Amino acid sequence: MSGGLAERSRWLPLDPHLSTEGYEALLADMIRRRIQYEVTRFWQNHVSDKEFTNLASGKEIGHRIADYVEEKTCEVLESHFPTGYQHKKNGERMSRGMGDIWIYSSGIHNPVNIKSGEIGKNGQPNMVSLKKVLTAILNRQIDSYYILIVKFDVVNPDASVYLVDLLDYLDYTHFDSGPGQLMLKERFFYEAMAKNIFPPDLSILEKTEKLMGILEEADERLRRNRDQARMHLQERVYDFGLRGSVTQEGLLVW
Repeated sequence: MSGGLAERSRWLPLDPHLSTEGYEALLADMIRRRIQYEVTRFWQNHVSDKEFTNLASGKEIGHRIADYVEEKTCEVLESHFPTGYQHKKNGERMSRGMGDIWIYSSGIHNPVNIKSGEIGKNGQPNMVSLKKVLTAILNRQIDSYYILIVKFDVVNPDASVYLVDLLDYLDYTHFDSGPGQLMLKERFFYEAMAKNIFPPDLSILEKTEKLMGILEEADERLRRNRDQARMHLQERVYDFGLRGSVTQEGLLVW
């Protein structure tokens, strides 16, 4: 792939029937493809660097490489795309904004959350606070939430990059109202990626309603669990009043 974004935009077909929104969608898709290309090229060229291999060794590799991968990936994005960072009202840059970096496309800044890990090691990593994303959408600040995932093969040095709008892949997430984080069900997500399974094309209103439904269901589940836990403690309090002195049953001290 060669040429800058402006040059590549000339490849768009001059279809007189295509709406302005249609051209914006094509431009946004082009930017997504180029982001994936540039980040993949960088990490495939640097996955064998000593600085990275020193981090990607031992236990808990995912935690060890996370900050480094985020920093270097942001540098790649800054050098190829119009980017920005979230700031406080006093002008101070937020240490932890909604996105690790924001990319300007289709007239707005889009949050991008950068994640990394080892190929083949799947779990349910935290992506973002559901309420934070939902509130930002309702405030008309965003209409997408991108996750850029870099997966590394540390045995046979290689890197794979995934870039998707998390709002399109809510069926591959889990949410618990306790911690309040949307978590990615990695095994199912990567299986879908491998099979080229594409999500349904939903409007931003439909995505917002889906987020609200996930929140309401999780809140109800949390309420039931808390009610059950409270009832269990109430029964034990009643039973406690019928017993004698401290027995230290089940307590292990040495």
